[in-house]
Amino acid sequence: MAWVKSEYAGELAVLSTWLVAIAPWSVSLFGGGQFTGVVFRFLPFRLQYLFGISVPNELTFLWAWEAATIQQGPTTLAAYLWTAVVEQNYTVLAGLLWTVGLAVFAVAFLASVVYYVREERFAAALPLDPVRLFGGLLGLVGLLTVVGTVFLNLTGGFAGTTVPVGALFAPVLSYLLLTVDRA
Repeated sequence: MAWVKSEYAGELAVLSTWLVAIAPWSVSLFGGGQFTGVVFRFLPFRLQYLFGISVPNELTFLWAWEAATIQQGPTTLAAYLWTAVVEQNYTVLAGLLWTVGLAVFAVAFLASVVYYVREERFAAALPLDPVRLFGGLLGLVGLLTVVGTVFLNLTGGFAGTTVPVGALFAPVLSYLLLTVDRA
């Protein structure tokens, strides 16, 4: 049984990409007692809300690439990788995966806009089916964000519970796109 008809697969690919754009890939809850904090991580940015406490110079908004440097400030890619892997700083590693996921998603999002505007020309220019391209890109984004969520939940990662909300949507949508019957 097909989940979507072949003639609507292109529309599903574009819609799926745009849904992943607006869904937070993870939501974290931390604190308790005196204060509570909630962090929403979208692909391009992070929003943090603190309830019951006032913090001067609170960082409520961060771009994805800034999240890896929030605890310490490595200045090169090698320093980020050293901090993330060798020193086992899982928050920095999650920030790196998040940034790579954003880069992959940026390609998918820009391609979806072009595909939406010029479907025939876009499909003719590609050596593979555009629906499969979007399925593969969304699958990679989903993998990167799910693994990033795992690293946030490891000891030494983010202090709280992180739930992969949108990180689970991307692989599901990817599966639908990769299994569409394109007769």
